[in-house]
Amino acid sequence: MKQLLVVISFLGVTALHSQSYVDLGIRHFAVGEYEEALIDFKEAEQIESMITESAKAKMYYYRGMIWLMRAEKSSDDFAEQDPLRLSVEYLSKVNKMDNSWAPQIVEAYDRLYPLLIKEADSYLKFEKKEEELSAKVNFLDERIVYLTMAQDLDVSSTPVLYLGQTNKRIGDLIFEGSSNVIELQKAKTYYETALQHYEQARYEDPFSKEIIQDLLTISKRLMDADRIEEYNKLLQLAGG
Repeated sequence: MKQLLVVISFLGVTALHSQSYVDLGIRHFAVGEYEEALIDFKEAEQIESMITESAKAKMYYYRGMIWLMRAEKSSDDFAEQDPLRLSVEYLSKVNKMDNSWAPQIVEAYDRLYPLLIKEADSYLKFEKKEEELSAKVNFLDERIVYLTMAQDLDVSSTPVLYLGQTNKRIGDLIFEGSSNVIELQKAKTYYETALQHYEQARYEDPFSKEIIQDLLTISKRLMDADRIEEYNKLLQLAGG
């Protein structure tokens, strides 16, 4: 019985400490002491199983906001950590676990979205400077990562079109730059993904000649006769 009481007492103290670390981190955040806040949240995380769901949501929100603010300070050097990815990771956790934070999350996502698009666009510049096929593909794959994060925020439908264009671009690079069977299979995978995104983008702009033309080009490279016929008809309706 005495041992049981000791265990219960220990668990109670542990839970209290974990909650205290969360509260202390929030106080540090409020006065702009972000490094100290991150340390407090890290301490709380060590005993996360003892924290209430409400306290976890608070912890994730403020951690996400710290990384968002760091991402907004583009002059800072975060070579070892990606503030955008960390901000998305923590804020997404809050969004899934506690609806009461919805207004704050919407506001945070509105700030995150243009940063993710800007970061995604930077990889287009890197890709254009490269001559080697694999390096070009790697940069465009990174662009897809940030566009996917932007899409998941559900702030705008634009990333869907960008994802279609980027997957097509990779497919084109591989298709036109390699005769290797395995590489051409990769091109097919990118083209198939591009088709999905372009079709989704067409809900927003059903008669976009640019989108339909890209869909037609992809279908020809995939040798999909049914789609070729469909997109040819759509292109005619769109005035192409």
